Amino acid sequence: MGIPYQAIYCKFIILTVGFIFLCWFNMGSANAYDSLFVVENVKVDVTAGNSVAAQNQAFDEAQNEAFRILAQRMVVEAQAASVSTPNALTISSLVKDYEVTDEQFSATRYVGTYTFRFREAAVSKFFSVSGVSFTNVGSKTLLILPVFQRDGRNMIWSEGNLWMQSWSNARLSGGLVPVEVPIGDLMDIADIDEDQALSYERRNLDRMLARYNAAEAAIMIAVPDKNLAGLRNEGDLAVGRLRISIYRTDRANAEHVQDIFLKSNAQETVRNLYDRGVSSAYDALQRDWKRKTLSSAAQNNEFHVRVPLVNIRQWVQVKNSLNNVSGLSDVSVLSMKKTEVRLSFQFRGDLKHLHDALLRVNMSLGQGYPNGSVHKFTDNQRSAPEMIYDLMYRGAPRIKSKSFYNGAESVPNNGNAGTVHTF
Repeated sequence: MGIPYQAIYCKFIILTVGFIFLCWFNMGSANAYDSLFVVENVKVDVTAGNSVAAQNQAFDEAQNEAFRILAQRMVVEAQAASVSTPNALTISSLVKDYEVTDEQFSATRYVGTYTFRFREAAVSKFFSVSGVSFTNVGSKTLLILPVFQRDGRNMIWSEGNLWMQSWSNARLSGGLVPVEVPIGDLMDIADIDEDQALSYERRNLDRMLARYNAAEAAIMIAVPDKNLAGLRNEGDLAVGRLRISIYRTDRANAEHVQDIFLKSNAQETVRNLYDRGVSSAYDALQRDWKRKTLSSAAQNNEFHVRVPLVNIRQWVQVKNSLNNVSGLSDVSVLSMKKTEVRLSFQFRGDLKHLHDALLRVNMSLGQGYPNGSVHKFTDNQRSAPEMIYDLMYRGAPRIKSKSFYNGAESVPNNGNAGTVHTF
Protein backbone atom coordinates (compact mmCIF):
# COMPACT_ATOMS: atom_id res chain seq x y z
CA MET A 1 0.00 0.00 0.00
CA GLY A 2 1.46 3.34 -0.99
CA ILE A 3 1.96 6.33 1.26
CA PRO A 4 -0.92 8.80 0.96
CA TYR A 5 -0.15 11.90 -1.09
CA GLN A 6 -1.23 14.16 1.76
CA ALA A 7 1.38 12.64 4.09
CA ILE A 8 4.14 13.13 1.53
CA TYR A 9 3.07 16.72 0.94
CA CYS A 10 2.97 17.49 4.68
CA LYS A 11 6.43 16.01 5.15
CA PHE A 12 7.73 18.18 2.29
CA ILE A 13 6.22 21.29 3.87
CA ILE A 14 7.75 20.49 7.27
CA LEU A 15 11.22 19.98 5.79
CA THR A 16 10.91 23.11 3.67
CA VAL A 17 9.82 25.32 6.58
CA GLY A 18 12.54 23.83 8.78
CA PHE A 19 15.19 24.64 6.20
CA ILE A 20 13.85 28.18 5.80
CA PHE A 21 14.04 28.85 9.54
CA LEU A 22 17.54 27.37 9.66
CA CYS A 23 18.58 29.85 6.98
CA TRP A 24 16.79 32.66 8.83
CA PHE A 25 18.66 32.17 12.08
CA ASN A 26 22.09 31.13 10.82
CA MET A 27 22.90 33.28 7.82
CA GLY A 28 22.76 36.78 9.29
CA SER A 29 26.41 36.72 10.39
CA ALA A 30 27.60 36.30 6.81
CA ASN A 31 26.62 39.84 5.88
CA ALA A 32 29.18 42.58 5.56
CA TYR A 33 29.22 45.17 8.32
CA ASP A 34 27.76 48.54 7.33
CA SER A 35 30.67 50.91 6.65
CA LEU A 36 28.55 53.83 7.86
CA PHE A 37 29.24 52.69 11.42
CA VAL A 38 32.97 52.10 10.90
CA VAL A 39 35.37 54.91 11.85
CA GLU A 40 38.87 54.34 10.51
CA ASN A 41 42.27 56.01 10.82
CA VAL A 42 41.76 57.51 14.30
CA LYS A 43 45.23 58.70 15.32
CA VAL A 44 46.36 59.49 18.88
CA ASP A 45 49.67 60.57 20.39
CA VAL A 46 49.84 60.57 24.21
CA THR A 47 52.63 61.11 26.72
CA ALA A 48 52.16 60.02 30.35
CA GLY A 49 54.12 58.82 33.37
CA ASN A 50 54.71 55.40 31.81
CA SER A 51 53.84 53.48 28.65
CA VAL A 52 50.84 51.67 30.18
CA ALA A 53 49.26 54.91 31.38
CA ALA A 54 49.92 56.49 27.99
CA GLN A 55 48.29 53.55 26.18
CA ASN A 56 45.19 53.62 28.41
CA GLN A 57 44.79 57.35 27.97
CA ALA A 58 45.32 57.02 24.22
CA PHE A 59 42.52 54.46 23.95
CA ASP A 60 40.08 56.75 25.77
CA GLU A 61 41.01 59.66 23.52
CA ALA A 62 40.71 57.52 20.38
CA GLN A 63 37.29 56.24 21.45
CA ASN A 64 36.07 59.79 22.11
CA GLU A 65 37.39 60.99 18.76
CA ALA A 66 35.76 58.08 16.93
CA PHE A 67 32.40 58.93 18.50
CA ARG A 68 32.81 62.60 17.57
CA ILE A 69 33.53 61.64 13.93
CA LEU A 70 30.51 59.32 13.88
CA ALA A 71 28.24 62.03 15.32
CA GLN A 72 29.40 64.56 12.72
CA ARG A 73 28.80 61.98 10.01
CA MET A 74 25.27 61.04 11.08
CA VAL A 75 23.73 64.06 12.83
CA VAL A 76 22.38 67.07 10.91
CA GLU A 77 24.92 69.91 10.89
CA ALA A 78 22.78 72.36 12.86
CA GLN A 79 22.50 69.90 15.76
CA ALA A 80 25.86 68.11 15.65
CA ALA A 81 27.47 70.63 18.00
CA SER A 82 24.75 70.00 20.59
CA VAL A 83 25.63 66.31 20.87
CA SER A 84 28.00 66.13 23.83
CA THR A 85 30.52 63.31 24.03
CA PRO A 86 29.23 60.75 26.56
CA ASN A 87 31.40 59.15 29.20
CA ALA A 88 33.75 56.29 28.40
CA LEU A 89 31.38 53.62 29.73
CA THR A 90 28.54 54.81 27.48
CA ILE A 91 30.75 54.96 24.39
CA SER A 92 32.04 51.46 25.13
CA SER A 93 28.45 50.18 25.09
CA LEU A 94 28.08 51.62 21.58
CA VAL A 95 31.26 50.01 20.24
CA LYS A 96 31.01 46.59 18.62
CA ASP A 97 34.78 46.08 18.38
CA TYR A 98 37.98 47.93 17.58
CA GLU A 99 41.32 47.31 15.92
CA VAL A 100 44.76 48.82 16.42
CA THR A 101 46.15 49.18 12.91
CA ASP A 102 49.45 50.79 13.92
CA GLU A 103 51.21 51.59 17.19
CA GLN A 104 54.56 52.70 18.60
CA PHE A 105 55.77 52.66 22.22
CA SER A 106 58.38 54.36 24.31
CA ALA A 107 58.89 54.55 28.06
CA THR A 108 56.40 57.42 28.43
CA ARG A 109 54.76 57.81 25.02
CA TYR A 110 52.19 55.92 22.94
CA VAL A 111 51.33 56.63 19.29
CA GLY A 112 48.54 54.57 17.74
CA THR A 113 46.00 54.36 14.93
CA TYR A 114 42.60 52.78 15.59
CA THR A 115 39.54 51.53 13.72
CA PHE A 116 36.24 51.43 15.63
CA ARG A 117 33.10 49.55 14.56
CA PHE A 118 29.94 50.80 16.26
CA ARG A 119 26.68 48.95 16.95
CA GLU A 120 24.04 50.24 14.56
CA ALA A 121 21.00 49.69 16.80
CA ALA A 122 22.69 51.09 19.91
CA VAL A 123 23.94 54.20 18.11
CA SER A 124 20.55 54.87 16.50
CA LYS A 125 18.85 54.53 19.88
CA PHE A 126 21.39 56.87 21.51
CA PHE A 127 20.79 59.63 18.95
CA SER A 128 17.02 59.10 19.13
CA VAL A 129 17.03 59.54 22.91
CA SER A 130 19.23 62.62 22.46
CA GLY A 131 16.42 64.18 20.41
CA VAL A 132 18.50 65.02 17.34
CA SER A 133 17.79 64.38 13.66
CA PHE A 134 20.22 61.95 12.09
CA THR A 135 20.68 59.51 9.24
CA ASN A 136 21.49 55.84 9.63
CA VAL A 137 21.31 55.02 5.91
CA GLY A 138 24.43 55.10 3.76
CA SER A 139 24.49 55.51 0.00
CA LYS A 140 25.73 53.03 -2.54
CA THR A 141 29.10 53.72 -4.12
CA LEU A 142 29.28 56.82 -6.32
CA LEU A 143 31.75 56.91 -9.21
CA ILE A 144 33.52 60.27 -9.58
CA LEU A 145 34.55 61.50 -13.04
CA PRO A 146 36.99 64.40 -12.42
CA VAL A 147 37.06 66.64 -15.50
CA PHE A 148 39.73 69.37 -15.61
CA GLN A 149 38.87 72.27 -17.91
CA ARG A 150 41.74 74.49 -18.97
CA ASP A 151 42.37 76.57 -22.10
CA GLY A 152 38.95 75.58 -23.41
CA ARG A 153 39.77 71.87 -23.30
CA ASN A 154 38.40 69.08 -21.12
CA MET A 155 40.85 66.62 -19.61
CA ILE A 156 40.07 63.38 -17.81
CA TRP A 157 42.70 60.82 -18.73
CA SER A 158 45.43 63.12 -20.10
CA GLU A 159 48.58 63.95 -18.17
CA GLY A 160 48.37 67.25 -16.35
CA ASN A 161 44.90 66.66 -14.89
CA LEU A 162 45.66 68.01 -11.41
CA TRP A 163 42.01 67.58 -10.48
CA MET A 164 42.11 63.83 -11.19
CA GLN A 165 45.35 63.52 -9.22
CA SER A 166 43.78 65.17 -6.17
CA TRP A 167 40.77 62.85 -6.29
CA SER A 168 42.97 59.77 -6.75
CA ASN A 169 45.22 60.69 -3.81
CA ALA A 170 42.41 61.63 -1.41
CA ARG A 171 41.50 59.31 1.46
CA LEU A 172 37.71 59.46 1.50
CA SER A 173 36.67 56.24 3.23
CA GLY A 174 33.98 56.06 5.88
CA GLY A 175 31.48 58.66 4.69
CA LEU A 176 27.75 58.49 4.06
CA VAL A 177 28.47 58.42 0.33
CA PRO A 178 31.42 56.12 -0.50
CA VAL A 179 33.17 57.15 -3.70
CA GLU A 180 35.37 55.49 -6.30
CA VAL A 181 37.69 57.20 -8.75
CA PRO A 182 38.43 55.45 -12.07
CA ILE A 183 42.00 54.29 -12.65
CA GLY A 184 42.00 55.42 -16.27
CA ASP A 185 42.83 52.12 -17.95
CA LEU A 186 42.07 51.30 -21.58
CA MET A 187 38.49 50.24 -20.80
CA ASP A 188 37.79 53.54 -19.01
CA ILE A 189 39.26 55.55 -21.86
CA ALA A 190 37.18 53.60 -24.38
CA ASP A 191 33.94 54.18 -22.44
CA ILE A 192 34.23 57.92 -21.66
CA ASP A 193 35.89 60.21 -24.18
CA GLU A 194 37.42 63.42 -22.85
CA ASP A 195 35.62 65.53 -25.45
CA GLN A 196 32.26 64.02 -24.52
CA ALA A 197 32.32 64.29 -20.73
CA LEU A 198 28.76 65.65 -20.62
CA SER A 199 27.46 63.89 -23.74
CA TYR A 200 28.47 60.35 -22.87
CA GLU A 201 26.84 57.21 -24.22
CA ARG A 202 24.51 55.80 -21.57
CA ARG A 203 25.47 52.19 -22.20
CA ASN A 204 29.17 53.06 -21.96
CA LEU A 205 28.65 54.75 -18.61
CA ASP A 206 26.58 51.80 -17.35
CA ARG A 207 29.39 49.44 -18.35
CA MET A 208 31.83 51.58 -16.40
CA LEU A 209 29.55 51.67 -13.34
CA ALA A 210 29.35 47.88 -13.39
CA ARG A 211 33.15 47.55 -13.43
CA TYR A 212 33.48 49.73 -10.34
CA ASN A 213 30.39 48.29 -8.61
CA ALA A 214 28.89 51.78 -8.40
CA ALA A 215 25.22 52.76 -8.49
CA GLU A 216 25.67 56.19 -10.08
CA ALA A 217 28.30 58.58 -11.36
CA ALA A 218 28.89 62.24 -10.63
CA ILE A 219 30.80 64.44 -13.06
CA MET A 220 32.99 66.96 -11.23
CA ILE A 221 34.27 69.70 -13.55
CA ALA A 222 37.05 71.88 -12.10
CA VAL A 223 37.50 75.22 -13.91
CA PRO A 224 40.38 77.47 -12.75
CA ASP A 225 40.33 81.16 -13.63
CA LYS A 226 43.05 82.67 -15.83
CA ASN A 227 45.43 83.36 -12.95
CA LEU A 228 45.17 79.85 -11.54
CA ALA A 229 45.18 78.16 -14.95
CA GLY A 230 48.49 79.83 -15.77
CA LEU A 231 50.24 78.03 -12.90
CA ARG A 232 51.52 74.71 -14.25
CA ASN A 233 53.62 73.61 -11.27
CA GLU A 234 51.56 72.07 -8.47
CA GLY A 235 54.06 73.38 -5.92
CA ASP A 236 53.57 77.03 -6.93
CA LEU A 237 51.68 79.34 -4.60
CA ALA A 238 48.06 79.40 -5.75
CA VAL A 239 46.65 82.67 -7.03
CA GLY A 240 43.09 82.92 -8.28
CA ARG A 241 39.77 81.12 -8.00
CA LEU A 242 38.50 77.62 -8.69
CA ARG A 243 34.95 76.75 -9.76
CA ILE A 244 33.69 73.20 -9.29
CA SER A 245 30.54 72.23 -11.20
CA ILE A 246 28.74 69.06 -10.11
CA TYR A 247 26.57 67.11 -12.55
CA ARG A 248 24.30 64.14 -11.89
CA THR A 249 24.02 61.29 -14.40
CA ASP A 250 21.06 59.20 -13.21
CA ARG A 251 18.65 60.70 -15.75
CA ALA A 252 18.59 60.76 -19.54
CA ASN A 253 21.35 63.39 -19.77
CA ALA A 254 23.87 64.97 -17.44
CA GLU A 255 22.17 67.61 -15.28
CA HIS A 256 23.87 70.46 -13.44
CA VAL A 257 23.34 70.28 -9.68
CA GLN A 258 25.43 73.01 -8.09
CA ASP A 259 28.62 75.08 -8.26
CA ILE A 260 31.26 75.43 -5.56
CA PHE A 261 33.60 78.45 -5.61
CA LEU A 262 36.97 78.49 -3.86
CA LYS A 263 39.46 81.33 -3.52
CA SER A 264 43.13 80.64 -2.93
CA ASN A 265 44.43 81.24 0.57
CA ALA A 266 47.74 82.77 1.61
CA GLN A 267 50.63 80.28 1.45
CA GLU A 268 48.39 77.69 -0.23
CA THR A 269 49.95 75.78 -3.12
CA VAL A 270 48.17 74.82 -6.31
CA ARG A 271 48.06 71.21 -5.10
CA ASN A 272 46.60 72.28 -1.75
CA LEU A 273 43.86 74.27 -3.46
CA TYR A 274 42.77 71.34 -5.63
CA ASP A 275 42.90 69.04 -2.60
CA ARG A 276 40.65 71.49 -0.76
CA GLY A 277 38.33 71.42 -3.76
CA VAL A 278 38.04 67.63 -3.43
CA SER A 279 37.15 67.97 0.26
CA SER A 280 34.55 70.64 -0.49
CA ALA A 281 32.90 68.58 -3.24
CA TYR A 282 32.96 65.44 -1.09
CA ASP A 283 31.39 67.31 1.84
CA ALA A 284 28.64 68.58 -0.49
CA LEU A 285 27.79 64.99 -1.42
CA GLN A 286 27.61 63.98 2.24
CA ARG A 287 25.37 66.93 3.18
CA ASP A 288 22.99 66.26 0.31
CA TRP A 289 22.61 62.59 1.20
CA LYS A 290 22.17 63.36 4.91
CA ARG A 291 19.45 65.91 4.12
CA LYS A 292 17.49 63.33 2.12
CA THR A 293 17.73 60.50 4.64
CA LEU A 294 17.28 62.25 7.99
CA SER A 295 15.34 60.44 10.69
CA SER A 296 14.29 61.48 14.16
CA ALA A 297 13.23 59.91 17.42
CA ALA A 298 9.57 60.23 16.43
CA GLN A 299 10.00 58.22 13.22
CA ASN A 300 9.89 54.59 14.30
CA ASN A 301 7.21 52.79 12.30
CA GLU A 302 5.98 49.26 11.79
CA PHE A 303 5.62 47.94 8.24
CA HIS A 304 4.02 44.77 6.91
CA VAL A 305 5.16 43.19 3.67
CA ARG A 306 4.59 40.13 1.55
CA VAL A 307 7.62 38.51 -0.10
CA PRO A 308 6.71 36.58 -3.28
CA LEU A 309 8.86 33.48 -3.84
CA VAL A 310 9.55 30.79 -6.38
CA ASN A 311 12.12 28.82 -4.36
CA ILE A 312 13.90 28.75 -1.00
CA ARG A 313 17.05 30.32 -2.43
CA GLN A 314 15.11 33.53 -3.07
CA TRP A 315 14.02 33.63 0.56
CA VAL A 316 17.65 33.33 1.69
CA GLN A 317 18.51 36.18 -0.70
CA VAL A 318 15.77 38.37 0.78
CA LYS A 319 16.80 37.54 4.35
CA ASN A 320 20.43 38.49 3.69
CA SER A 321 19.38 41.75 2.04
CA LEU A 322 17.07 42.72 4.91
CA ASN A 323 19.93 42.17 7.37
CA ASN A 324 21.86 44.88 5.50
CA VAL A 325 19.11 47.54 5.63
CA SER A 326 20.15 50.24 8.10
CA GLY A 327 17.41 51.25 10.52
CA LEU A 328 15.40 48.05 10.02
CA SER A 329 14.88 45.82 13.06
CA ASP A 330 12.51 43.42 14.86
CA VAL A 331 11.74 41.31 11.79
CA SER A 332 8.95 38.81 12.49
CA VAL A 333 7.75 36.02 10.21
CA LEU A 334 3.94 36.08 10.36
CA SER A 335 3.19 33.30 7.89
CA MET A 336 4.84 31.08 5.29
CA LYS A 337 3.69 29.41 2.10
CA LYS A 338 5.55 27.84 -0.78
CA THR A 339 4.99 30.99 -2.84
CA GLU A 340 5.24 33.72 -0.21
CA VAL A 341 6.45 34.83 3.21
CA ARG A 342 4.70 37.55 5.18
CA LEU A 343 6.73 39.76 7.48
CA SER A 344 6.46 42.66 9.85
CA PHE A 345 9.38 44.84 10.94
CA GLN A 346 10.25 48.13 12.58
CA PHE A 347 11.96 50.87 10.59
CA ARG A 348 13.37 54.15 11.86
CA GLY A 349 11.91 56.48 9.26
CA ASP A 350 8.87 57.04 7.09
CA LEU A 351 7.83 55.25 3.90
CA LYS A 352 10.10 57.38 1.71
CA HIS A 353 13.14 56.67 3.88
CA LEU A 354 12.32 52.96 3.85
CA HIS A 355 12.10 53.07 0.07
CA ASP A 356 15.55 54.72 -0.15
CA ALA A 357 17.06 52.23 2.30
CA LEU A 358 15.68 49.25 0.36
CA LEU A 359 17.00 50.58 -2.93
CA ARG A 360 20.48 50.50 -1.42
CA VAL A 361 20.26 46.69 -1.25
CA ASN A 362 18.53 46.35 -4.65
CA MET A 363 15.05 45.94 -3.21
CA SER A 364 11.92 48.06 -3.45
CA LEU A 365 8.36 48.31 -2.20
CA GLY A 366 5.78 47.31 -4.77
CA GLN A 367 2.08 47.93 -4.71
CA GLY A 368 0.47 48.80 -1.38
CA TYR A 369 -2.83 47.20 -0.34
CA PRO A 370 -5.24 48.88 2.12
CA ASN A 371 -6.40 46.53 4.85
CA GLY A 372 -9.45 44.55 3.76
CA SER A 373 -9.31 45.64 0.12
CA VAL A 374 -8.32 42.40 -1.59
CA HIS A 375 -6.90 40.17 1.11
CA LYS A 376 -6.61 39.35 4.78
CA PHE A 377 -3.05 39.70 6.08
CA THR A 378 -3.60 37.81 9.35
CA ASP A 379 -6.42 35.83 10.89
CA ASN A 380 -6.49 38.27 13.80
CA GLN A 381 -8.17 41.34 12.36
CA ARG A 382 -7.41 43.40 15.47
CA SER A 383 -3.72 43.20 14.64
CA ALA A 384 -4.19 43.60 10.89
CA PRO A 385 -2.15 46.52 9.49
CA GLU A 386 -3.62 49.46 7.62
CA MET A 387 -1.34 48.91 4.60
CA ILE A 388 0.58 45.91 3.28
CA TYR A 389 3.25 46.16 0.60
CA ASP A 390 4.81 43.73 -1.83
CA LEU A 391 8.56 43.53 -1.23
CA MET A 392 10.28 43.28 -4.61
CA TYR A 393 13.85 42.26 -5.38
CA ARG A 394 16.01 41.11 -8.28
CA GLY A 395 14.52 37.99 -9.81
CA ALA A 396 11.29 38.29 -7.82
CA PRO A 397 8.24 36.61 -9.37
CA ARG A 398 5.68 38.89 -10.96
CA ILE A 399 2.53 39.49 -8.90
CA LYS A 400 -0.65 38.86 -10.83
CA SER A 401 -2.98 41.82 -10.72
CA LYS A 402 -6.05 42.09 -8.48
CA SER A 403 -5.25 39.11 -6.32
CA PHE A 404 -3.00 39.03 -3.32
CA TYR A 405 -3.24 35.25 -3.09
CA ASN A 406 -2.75 34.28 -6.73
CA GLY A 407 0.33 32.37 -7.73
CA ALA A 408 3.31 34.20 -9.16
CA GLU A 409 5.14 33.93 -12.43
CA SER A 410 8.89 34.37 -12.67
CA VAL A 411 10.40 37.40 -14.40
CA PRO A 412 13.93 37.72 -15.79
CA ASN A 413 16.66 39.07 -13.54
CA ASN A 414 17.50 42.24 -15.41
CA GLY A 415 19.21 43.93 -12.47
CA ASN A 416 16.75 46.83 -12.40
CA ALA A 417 15.28 46.43 -8.94
CA GLY A 418 15.99 50.09 -8.32
CA THR A 419 18.63 52.76 -8.29
CA VAL A 420 19.86 55.08 -5.58
CA HIS A 421 19.77 58.76 -6.42
CA THR A 422 22.54 60.59 -4.62
CA PHE A 423 21.53 64.12 -5.58
